[in-house]
Parts: sequence; structure tokens; C-alpha cells
Amino acid sequence: WLLATMVQLGPVGIRFYTAAYKAWTHGRSLGMDFLICLGTTANYVYSVVVVLAQLFWSRDEMDATFATGAMLFTFVTLGKFLESYAKGKTASALQRLMELQPHVALKVDNAPENEEEERGLNIASLETSEVSAQELSVGDYLYVLPGARMPADGILVATSSKASSVHGNVAYVDESALSGEPFPVPKHVGEEIYGATVNQLSTVVIRVTAACEDSVLAKIVALMEQAQSQKAPIQAQADLIACIFAPTVMFLSFLTLVGWLILDPDDIFRGVMSSIAVIVVACPCALGLATPTAVMVGTGVGATHGLLIKGGAVLEGAHGVDTVILDKTGTLTTGKAVVQQVHQFDNEDVCNDALPVTRDKAALWLAACAEKQSEHPLAKAIVNHAQEELGGGDVTRSIDGVQVSGFELVPGAGVECRVQQSLWGDVRVRVGNRAFVHESVVEGADDREFLLKELAGDAVIQTMRSQGQVGVYISVITEQDYLAKYRSDGNVARRKIVGVLGIVDPLEPEGKSTVAALQKMGVDVWMCTGDDEVTALAVARQVGINKDNVCAGVKPEGKADLVTRLQKRQREGSRRRRRSVHHQNGRVAMVGDGINDAVALARADVGIAIGAGTEVAVEAADIVLVRSSLHDVVVALHLSRVVFHRIRLNFVWAMAYNLFALPFAAGLLYPILNLSLPPEYASLMMAFSSVSVVTSSLLLRMYVRPTILADGTLQKKGICACLHGLLCCNRKPTRQTYSDVRQDEFFAEDEPAHVELV
Repeated sequence: WLLATMVQLGPVGIRFYTAAYKAWTHGRSLGMDFLICLGTTANYVYSVVVVLAQLFWSRDEMDATFATGAMLFTFVTLGKFLESYAKGKTASALQRLMELQPHVALKVDNAPENEEEERGLNIASLETSEVSAQELSVGDYLYVLPGARMPADGILVATSSKASSVHGNVAYVDESALSGEPFPVPKHVGEEIYGATVNQLSTVVIRVTAACEDSVLAKIVALMEQAQSQKAPIQAQADLIACIFAPTVMFLSFLTLVGWLILDPDDIFRGVMSSIAVIVVACPCALGLATPTAVMVGTGVGATHGLLIKGGAVLEGAHGVDTVILDKTGTLTTGKAVVQQVHQFDNEDVCNDALPVTRDKAALWLAACAEKQSEHPLAKAIVNHAQEELGGGDVTRSIDGVQVSGFELVPGAGVECRVQQSLWGDVRVRVGNRAFVHESVVEGADDREFLLKELAGDAVIQTMRSQGQVGVYISVITEQDYLAKYRSDGNVARRKIVGVLGIVDPLEPEGKSTVAALQKMGVDVWMCTGDDEVTALAVARQVGINKDNVCAGVKPEGKADLVTRLQKRQREGSRRRRRSVHHQNGRVAMVGDGINDAVALARADVGIAIGAGTEVAVEAADIVLVRSSLHDVVVALHLSRVVFHRIRLNFVWAMAYNLFALPFAAGLLYPILNLSLPPEYASLMMAFSSVSVVTSSLLLRMYVRPTILADGTLQKKGICACLHGLLCCNRKPTRQTYSDVRQDEFFAEDEPAHVELV
């Protein structure tokens, strides 16, 4: 009795009583600690009564069970230890991320003071001193040795690497810790460097753009901490069950005691032990751990694969996605325009013997002369292509005697300039859309119709449009005609077309396989873009999206309206299919990268942001793809399905355990098999059930991202994939057509059907 009292009311027992009291006072919750206290207290009181009865009233053979309480506390404490150890493992991914941040940095003492000094930086002449990474501020220059981690986010200023490309010297950085990408990423001077990534082969100098607390790594850690603390909606069901669980168990325990006393009034011992076993074997913790442990492991696994998943609600929502809307520019395409095709019309005003470049490069050269001062993405594409085709360097300075003046930018139309060369000629050049390049030099005169008819049937123009290219036109007029406005014959001086450039935003290499993979997963894929319909349909055709699922010419608010209408239609269809075996939740996901996608990302059931996009889009999204890989959209949906089915498996196990353990503990098997469950073994079963649920969640760490083949087939590997295949049935997408949801308000009233702007 003395030893049992020391256990029951000593440090071990008091800890359980305190936890039960706090759970009741703070949340009016009767959890596992309460049931353990109730069971051990009942056992202790029963044993004391037996001892007193034997001492003072009766000498009947009744056994005191003081050891049972000690064994209960021992097994439960052991189970809590194993559970805590296992739960600690679920947060290991987050811990590893936090340990990536370097503690010290080499700060450049003789740092450049302006951009000119920065461009001429000599790495060998730099002086450095070691400082704490926490002391770094924006604008500091850091010296990073090969093999060292970047102390902070910054811009690459200089590198000692001899490797080069058309953009200059290249440094290689291992970003696997953040993105999961196994291969080093080439970085050019001026490109962004992320803290905690590893410098590979050369010494580099970076200019800090974000302090440690504002770095990408810090934001990832903060997002993971927030995600792992949020509950999935399915957790509310578990909480509801847990609230009524303890009172139900107490009632079953009372019924067990009464039942045994009725069946065998002489065997009070068996009735009491069975009643205590019912209390002890019940395990609300298995229900409580089913969701949060899987969410913690799932978000950690996602982070190791370059997926930032913002909480359990996102995981639950993503698993039911059956419609995905993809933005075009920057998502299905690279977002970096390139000149795909140059078509030149021979013209005596340009293609003469004194031409400063070869005759077949005249149109491209003139376009580059006009666009070199423009900051528009299409202008940069033209200048870059001209540099590659004409031998690199400045396309005007490399030719003697060429003067470019009179640069004028007309927003939404194009650019104009004057190009002079003493031996060649003096012309006015316009580069832009059709209306702009054909504009008459005489106000009120309009001869565009003739020229448009001249080009309308040109197969080159039609081919460009059918291939999704934007047509950029080049026209010239001699300076003499421009000033005179009229030719010697009295007719209006006209601008003459000298060439057309076909500019395209190249498709992402993973675009077609991603669309195919989503479709094979039972997802209906849509494309939404602000571009014209011809270009949009060309891109959709190349990646495999049905033309009825293409929305073109859409404003940002139109994208959000499309999301809303698809959600409404999916909800209505979901109600009609509620009795179907393949019932889906009708959730809509939006994938985008720009500010114009932010509203749609926020309104979608699941917003997925391409990590290289804008900060606004990343903030509005539920899932952030750090690697900016389209394949990660498929991986995110696949992982969410695996995690959610693991949550369901945990619930099934927890419920099955209680449905079996409670009758067994109550003694229902004793009359049939002569088997009963002592309280100490009941506590062992209870501890095992909690540990098994946590272990089941830990198996998610074995998740291997599927390999996506060119035809969209997913090659799944690992135990998680096998279990997912057993638990999941194939989904069949609910087909919707563009005509079902297309509304006039999706489109800007002031936007033309075909937009071709520089």
C-alpha cells in the first residue's frame, strides 16, 4: 500500500492529475489523462477497500491490485515517451531547414560605393572581416568562398568563375536545400541569390537585399511553422468525437461493472477489473493524433520537395481538386519572349549596296536600332536576337558612322527613331503594331487599307499567328519624304513595310507532360490568359488543353470570375453526383505567378503560386512551388492525396481499435473464449494504439515524388505510393466546356480581339 501510494500520489501520478485538471479548466476537455487518472484511482480505491475489508470485516479471498496502478502509469509513460519521440521526428524537416542558416559571414570592408565601381569590382583586391550573420543589413557586400553557404539573400555582383555564357560569367549554386533540385543552378551577374544555398566552384561577391529575418529561408520556416499549427477541417470531426468520448467510456465502464455484478454477484473482483480495463483501454489520443501528425509530416515532406503547403486545410482541399486553371504567361510559358521568326520584304530604300549589314539582316538591324532604348520585354527580345545574329555587342556602335536619334515611345503602339549612316541613307523607322507602322505622315490621309490588304493574305503572317507568335512590324520612310510629306508626283509619302518579326513566349518544357499528367489524374485542365484568342488557342493546342477550356482576353477580375463560376458549377454537379461511387468534392485550383493572378489565387479553393513569381501572388497562394517547376503542381496534388488518405487510414485504425478493444476489455469474449483483459495489459494496448498512429504518419517520410513521363504517366515508387494506389480509386473528370461558363464580363470591352503590341 505504501509503495502504491507513493506512485499514485507522488511525482508520477501528480503529473497525470495536473494534466487532467488543466485540460478541464482550460477547455472543458476530458481526454486521455482524465481516463488514466480515473482508472488508476478506481484501482487504488478498490485495492484499499479490499485491504481494509480483509483487516476489519472479512477474511474472504480477495486480491488487492496495487501493482496494477503502477503498471498502468509505467506503460502510459512509456507510450508518451515513444509518442513524443515519434512526434519529434515529424518536425525534423523543419529543424533541418532552421539549421541551414549560416551563423557568420565574410563582409567586404572596401565595398564599392556606386554602380560603376560595382561593375568594375576586382575580387582579388577585396578586404574582408568576419561578422555575425544577424548583423547584416541591406546593401552590405559579402564575400562567399567555394563550398560555403550564402549568409543572406542578395544579388550576384561578381564571380571568379571562368565559365561564361552570352550573359557573362556564371557562378553555380546548389539550391537543393530549398527547392529539392539536385543539380547546381547557373547564376549570372545581376541574378538573385538565396540565403542558405551552397556556392559551388568559384568565389562570389553578393550584395545583400534581405536580412536574415526577411530571407526566403526565414519565410519558408515561418510558413511551415504556421502550416503545422493549423488544423485540417477533418480534425473538427475528431475533436467532436473526443468531446463525447470520455463520458461515453465512463458510461460503458459503469455498464460493465453493473453487468458483471448481475451475471456473477460473487465475483466483484472481475467486475471491477473489467470496468477499470474499459476506462484504461479507451484511447482518444489515437483519434487526436490521426490528423496533426500526418499534417506535420506531410508539410515537412513537401518542403523537402520544394513545396510550401500552408496548413492542414490546404492539404485537405488539394486532395479533392478536380479542376485546375493554368495561367499562360510565366506558367505554361517561360515568360521570356524570344524572336522565333524574321521575315523580310526587299525594299530599295533599305536593301541597297551601301547597307551596313548583310541584306538579309536589314529588317532585324533596323528593329534593334529602334528598340535598344526601350525597356519593354518584346524590345529586349528583339535586341538580344539581333546581338546573337549580328555578332554580339551594341548593334549600332559596332557599325561605323551609324547614328540613332529621335527615339520616341508610343505606349501601346510601338517606337520610332531616326537612323543615319553617311554611305547608306537616312530613314525614319517605326516598330510596332500594324496601325502604328502604317500611319500616314499627313494628318487626315489614310492609306493603311491598301497596305493591310497587301499583307493580309501573306502566308507568313498567318503562319505566325497560328503558331502563337506575336507579329511585330517594321516600316521605314526616308527622311526626305518624311519632311516633304508629299512625293514629286503629288501623292502622299507612305511608310513601307520592310519586315515582320514573329515573337513568341516559349513553352515551358514541362508544360505538355504536366497537362497530360493532370488529365490522367482525373483533373479537368483549363487555361486562362489576357492574350488574344488566336495565340491562346495555339498554346493550348501545343500543350494538349481542349479548345473549349480556353479563356482568352481576360482581365485579372475576369480570372477570378471564372474561378467563381467553375466553383459554382462544380458544387452543383457535386450535389447531383453525391450518390456516385466516384463522388468528388468539386474543388478548383488556380496556378499562376503574377500580380494579375493574385485575386484568382485567393478566390480559388487552392491557389498554387509559381515560386519565381511576384510576392503578391505568393502571399495570396495556398501552395508555393519553390522550384518554379510545373511538374510540382502534379506532385503537390499527388502528395496531398497521399497525406489525406493516410489521415483516413489513421482514423480507420483508431476507430477499429476502440471498437475491438472496448468490448474485449468489458469481458464480452470471456464467456466464449475464456479471455479477459487485465488493466495493465489494457494500458499497454492503449499506448500501442497511440504510437501506431504516429508511426503510420511517420511512414509518410518514405514518400518518393512520382516521375512524370513525357506522356503524362506517373511512375510511383515507395511504400506510400503502393498504399495510395490501394486506397485511391481512379478519378474521372467532370467535363465542362468553355460555353458553359464563358460570360461577357470575363473580357475587357475596350480590348481588341487580336492584340499585337510592342
